[in-house]
Amino acid sequence: MSLRDQLTSMLEQVEGAFAVMLMGYDCIAIDEVQRGDAGFDVQTMAVEYGTVIKEIRRTIEVVGAGEMEEITITTANSRMIIRVLNDEFFAAFVLAKEGNLGKARYLLRAKALELVEAVG
Repeated sequence: MSLRDQLTSMLEQVEGAFAVMLMGYDCIAIDEVQRGDAGFDVQTMAVEYGTVIKEIRRTIEVVGAGEMEEITITTANSRMIIRVLNDEFFAAFVLAKEGNLGKARYLLRAKALELVEAVG
């Protein structure tokens, strides 16, 4: 299954999800799938949060807190759950505030290896 097909399948399984994406730590989206209108630019949000994620990752390394696995960012209107896949990539879901965060979290964890393999 192609990366696009995997992301599409994941998005379709999560109620309230606006987007799911695979990104590099250089803040470039490898691929993303969107549906509906989030009311904001999902891609810009992901790029900007990518910069924050790099800083969090660096801080965790400096303090020796172990490997970063997951970050959840909650705002008044949305949630973004980010799962580290490896040293190069992370995957993220963008959801409405009332979206199914648990299902998104599960899918990111369960599909991590498949997503990395799809990139090559």
